[in-house]
Amino acid sequence: MKILSVNSVGYRNNNYCLKTDKNEKNNFLQSVNEPMTTVNFRGINTLSQNFEYGLSLEELKDRLSSEKYTKWDLLSPESIEYKSLADGDKKALAHLVRASEYFNDVYKRLDNVHNLEFEKFLATRIAQGDEKAVLTKKLYDGQKGINGKSIDGVEVNLAKGIKTIAGKGFYPEDLSEKELQNILIKMLKSNKIAEVRNILNQRSVVVRDNDELKAIDYTEIFKKEFSSAADELELAAKESTDKDFNEFLILQAKALRENNPNLDCAADKKWATLQDTPLEFTIGRESYSDKMTPTVTKNPELKALLEKYNIPVYAKDNIGVRVGIVDKQGTAYLLRIKEFLPFMAEQMPYRDLYKQSIVSGKSNQTMVDAHIVEMAGHNGAYRGGIGIASNLPNFDKLAVQTGGGFRNVYHKELREAKYKDGIDNKLNAILDKSLHKYFKTDALHDFTILHENLHSLGPKEGLEGLGVYKNTIEEFKADMGSVTMLEKLKQKGFYTAQRQKEILTSWIVGYIPMGANLTDAHKTRNIMQYNYFIQNGGIKFDNNGKIKIDFAKIIQCGEKMLSDAIKIQLSKSEKMAKEYIEKYGVWTEELDMLANKLKPIDKRLNSYLYSPIAKEVLKKIK
Repeated sequence: MKILSVNSVGYRNNNYCLKTDKNEKNNFLQSVNEPMTTVNFRGINTLSQNFEYGLSLEELKDRLSSEKYTKWDLLSPESIEYKSLADGDKKALAHLVRASEYFNDVYKRLDNVHNLEFEKFLATRIAQGDEKAVLTKKLYDGQKGINGKSIDGVEVNLAKGIKTIAGKGFYPEDLSEKELQNILIKMLKSNKIAEVRNILNQRSVVVRDNDELKAIDYTEIFKKEFSSAADELELAAKESTDKDFNEFLILQAKALRENNPNLDCAADKKWATLQDTPLEFTIGRESYSDKMTPTVTKNPELKALLEKYNIPVYAKDNIGVRVGIVDKQGTAYLLRIKEFLPFMAEQMPYRDLYKQSIVSGKSNQTMVDAHIVEMAGHNGAYRGGIGIASNLPNFDKLAVQTGGGFRNVYHKELREAKYKDGIDNKLNAILDKSLHKYFKTDALHDFTILHENLHSLGPKEGLEGLGVYKNTIEEFKADMGSVTMLEKLKQKGFYTAQRQKEILTSWIVGYIPMGANLTDAHKTRNIMQYNYFIQNGGIKFDNNGKIKIDFAKIIQCGEKMLSDAIKIQLSKSEKMAKEYIEKYGVWTEELDMLANKLKPIDKRLNSYLYSPIAKEVLKKIK
């Protein structure tokens, strides 16, 4: 095995602007409650006249060709699922779509402080007939921001000199890891304990305050957007036909209006109980984007102070919104698997060493399959991929920490779009002919179901100790747990031996890495898994470089890697996680060979979501 690229340790924080002075900080705070597009969140003067395009006209045309920039259609207004909704639910759905729209600007602001100014810059240039602006806006809308990645892991930066940084829009743009650590040490020694706690929580934007830092809660900084969304949720609750769903909407509206984690907790707990509602609405909060906050534990002095004052280190939440219609038939299949969750909990390695989410043989988890009407904010940003399911709330949320449950939601249109094109050509290029019979697109959904359920199993407490490696290990655990539980459920009689081979083959073929993207948790775990399988004989290659699968060894590898992942989580050791990821998170000749075989067949670099129902709804209120 020849290594071509290794996983980088830590994250570089590029500096693009100067520190804010006291007057500028005060101006910033005064503008917080103004409309979002008028707020200057940066530490330098307006840059709207200074933007330069990051891609040439030729590059834009190439990336936007029909084979490289593909459309993913969400649910149609002509669908039976939409047409058969009760009138009240249709009206409620319209309000939910309108509510979701307010989170697009919130997400863009949290992602990069230049996004909204760049959007205005593009609008001005488009009005002037600038072709590059028109094409740049198309890519911008697909990835919802200046910075993105294509499927092969290559960065796509639409404005010259503005690249992805560790702190995204959560922290001052010029703040380095070292400076953050030093400031926090100074503040703790000055007894600014409450403020440090706020800086390191999930729901605050951090700004400079002279030579210190200050946290501003999302409900304050996005008051206009959150309040407008809350208005729409309350209107939806007056129309929806489902009492439980309406109760959740009211709780969620309250949580958007006030800086009170207990209100978020109440909304999350209610949401996690929803099982039989006709509509689906989620404001998802996940912390995979923030690579700055977890770095504070690298500093031994700071880590000791944080432990002394019992201050947890939580990465910042990005916000994504999902609007959908529940698919009853698909949900019924999910609930069959749910019955085995207590059994799966009993099969987990080291299960006696951590608190289980399964209590007295029962699971506090609901799950639904959903037709997707709209994805907004983080959920709708296609950056080398997009989520086809989720399991929320995460353990850093108060609802889970105080005994609340989890809820899995699966995205029907997105998973169908992900695997619909050119599969025969892909199989011919990379898979031994004898294994073609095992590839089934619906088998990929089975693996996703197992993956999401495995997020509910295993250790949950103290995982912040893994620092920047926490999310990669968690995703790795969920995949290896899926491989392991697939064998356990076959032994139990839920899956046949044939179906097990279909699921494993389809998963192995469906998730081949297309490039050395070693900074994303999901992509890194894929690379780690393939390397382990190849090194241990689960995946072999014939003379033509096509994959042959030893199913028994894949199961053995999965069981070993699941045990490794649990051991790392129980250790709470950032060092142990780092060493494990660096061992297997490398780009090798074998992976490069597979990627190069696929690239001439699957030329797609990015995609974008098209929401016809949302478009129709929003057109009526303009």
